[in-house]
Amino acid sequence: MRPIETRDVAERPVASRHRRGSDGASLRDRVVITATVLGVLIFVLVGLPYLKRDLPAEGLPVPTAGGLNPDADRDVVRGWIHANYRDPNLREVRWWPTRTLDEFYRRQLAAAKEVAEDDPDFGDFVEQLEHDGPSRACRMKYRTQNQVGAQVSHDDLFVFRGSRVQPVRNDSSEASAMRKYFPDNDGEP
Repeated sequence: MRPIETRDVAERPVASRHRRGSDGASLRDRVVITATVLGVLIFVLVGLPYLKRDLPAEGLPVPTAGGLNPDADRDVVRGWIHANYRDPNLREVRWWPTRTLDEFYRRQLAAAKEVAEDDPDFGDFVEQLEHDGPSRACRMKYRTQNQVGAQVSHDDLFVFRGSRVQPVRNDSSEASAMRKYFPDNDGEP
């Protein structure tokens, strides 16, 4: 049988045991908590809009024609991508609309004429440049899947010749000169 406890034993104050850890009352704890909250807020306010604009998680499916904003040049580029990659899961990340590169053309023509004065073989190239006129170009970032299913990012410039489109080799001097007309902070997601 269990003895009945008297009132003074039952209401005796329990000695507080020292807990390990922190209750958040120290200055150090408040600084850490405040810095973490501020870091998260700054990331949410500043970082997320950049992430959403530059690299959507999935990207947009690349239709062969049409889309959200109908654009004939964009459709031609999409057609080239579909014809050359044969990937049904293409994802469009970003599009820079077509521009006529007048300044680039003037510089290219002046350089070609200067070289043609020293080397007459470049005369035909100068005539061809004068006949073709300024280039129309655009830029598109997109993703394809390789043979093992991993996503591969592409960032290509395209030049229009009539109703046809041709990609510009990324390692060419022409591509590096054209990129300044399509800065990274422009473009449409």
